[in-house]
Amino acid sequence: MSTIVCIIDGMTDTAFRPEDYPTLSSFSYQGAMQPTPAGYGAESLTCILTILGVKKIPRLLRGYADALGAGIPVEVGDLVTRVSWMALDETGRCTLPINASSLAHTPNGCTYYALGGYKGLLVLEGQGSCAEHITAMPPYQCAGNFPAALRPTGCEPLSAFFDQNLTTSHCAVPWGQAAAANLPPFVQKAAVICGTQIVRGIASLLHMDCPVIPGATGDTDTDLRAKTEAALQAAETYPFVLLHFNGSDEASHRKDAAEKRAFIHRVDDLVLPHLYNCPHRVYVLSDHATDPQTGCHVGTPQPVFMKEANDSCGRKESSFFSAFGL
Repeated sequence: MSTIVCIIDGMTDTAFRPEDYPTLSSFSYQGAMQPTPAGYGAESLTCILTILGVKKIPRLLRGYADALGAGIPVEVGDLVTRVSWMALDETGRCTLPINASSLAHTPNGCTYYALGGYKGLLVLEGQGSCAEHITAMPPYQCAGNFPAALRPTGCEPLSAFFDQNLTTSHCAVPWGQAAAANLPPFVQKAAVICGTQIVRGIASLLHMDCPVIPGATGDTDTDLRAKTEAALQAAETYPFVLLHFNGSDEASHRKDAAEKRAFIHRVDDLVLPHLYNCPHRVYVLSDHATDPQTGCHVGTPQPVFMKEANDSCGRKESSFFSAFGL
């Protein structure tokens, strides 16, 4: 018997009701947990690490985790940041994420990597010591701000990158500054089934296996059946499987509530019935809320739903974490 933890990223918001999703509501409600650590923002990296039982999370980790997930080399002493490409409206204010060009203007000593969609990564050679001094704004807080408020400070090459890629219609926002770091391995042999770089990065940080799943995109067009089959197959040999779906979060960032609901319904129809009927213990939850009205993450406690192994054991767990030894 294995444990499968299914994270539907950004699933909840003020309009979310479990009863709107027939299969999800058939799982047993276990109460709410708080994945957003005290003193941290509501961000998938820290929230998922918290769900996985990591107690001491480096504050400057995001860019490095993304680089690991994308297979991008980062040397000790380098600075690495995420880059999110954002549209500007007619007033010059930041609005929505936009698809990025594979090309970006980069100062000397900087290398830009396109990650697909609105996402990119910037590696700044030898600038790792600047990480603690940088001020930057994550994309889910950018909407409504003028570019001047989004311009990073504390690292001259990073500021220059922002300036060189600012136009009247868009800007490239660096954030998630980090240098190389290490975390202790996960407590069990584990597999991660996902389609987004940050979760692949989490797998690498925690020494969890993360196979490449054809058709797994990290957005609403991901192959739900392929990921479900991969998770169930992994559960035959791994005592712990993390199954991650990112489409609901991406739809929320696009401020498309209908797309978000449709994606969760597809997960409810195509994924959760197979998890409910499998012989393993299954948890379903979100890492954080994402508001499709604002496009922002919200660090509220998240409902946890559970299906006991074979749904017949009847044994009650003392906590969410105790089910997999954390």
